Amino acid sequence: MPLDPKQGEREYYARIGADGIRHSLTKPFGDEFCAQYLAQLTALFSLLRPPPARIVDFGCGTGWLSLVLAQRSYDVLGVDISEDAIRAATAAAQERLLPNAQFVAHDYESFDRREQFDYGVFFDALHHAESEVAALRCAYAALKPGGCLITFEPGRGHHATAASQRAIQEFHVHEKDMPTAHIVRTGRAVGFRQHLVLPHPHKLNRVIYHAGYFPAATRRDLIGHRIDSLYRAFKHLLRWEPEPGIVILQK
Repeated sequence: MPLDPKQGEREYYARIGADGIRHSLTKPFGDEFCAQYLAQLTALFSLLRPPPARIVDFGCGTGWLSLVLAQRSYDVLGVDISEDAIRAATAAAQERLLPNAQFVAHDYESFDRREQFDYGVFFDALHHAESEVAALRCAYAALKPGGCLITFEPGRGHHATAASQRAIQEFHVHEKDMPTAHIVRTGRAVGFRQHLVLPHPHKLNRVIYHAGYFPAATRRDLIGHRIDSLYRAFKHLLRWEPEPGIVILQK
């Protein structure tokens, strides 16, 4: 068993096997966090300018996000340390006739390509870094002047969750806390000149679109229910703190 987390990241997809790889390729629809992923995708597409644009997807795994972006007609390069993941991603792109989705097996902490990108994305991937400083420095170098890096990370407390501890014990991978303030501070230190932190949209969605809805007996009941949902959403925004959140860093 590998004891080095970097080696654990390289071997992760080989160790989860064919069934695990198949499951990862069904994201976002085949995953228990489907609603969360779809909300984040909506936010991401709102933050990106319309195609054409070049995007680098750092820590892409089997490439489900890269493939979704390619379907929207972006030119995407997916980068992952696992050769098994990249083989699966490449095969999926070919099967789905998406030549604008390319993949490369590479450690994103030493990523160095001559072409430059309009956007970089870390989608639940930066917290797997051995050195987030190195990862953000490489992301900065990969962007065009004025380009943006967008991160979706779990924030504080992630390392201590039961799921993270199981992954560390079983697969010997990094499962680090990645607070928004740390991402911003590190991003600024490597050269990003502007930043913005936004709330994760799925949290707001849960406030408005929740399982407590009911068939309204009267129009007054329906209006009252809608007012209650909007009031709870407003209270949520008032007390929102940027943790976890979407971080946007501009070069």
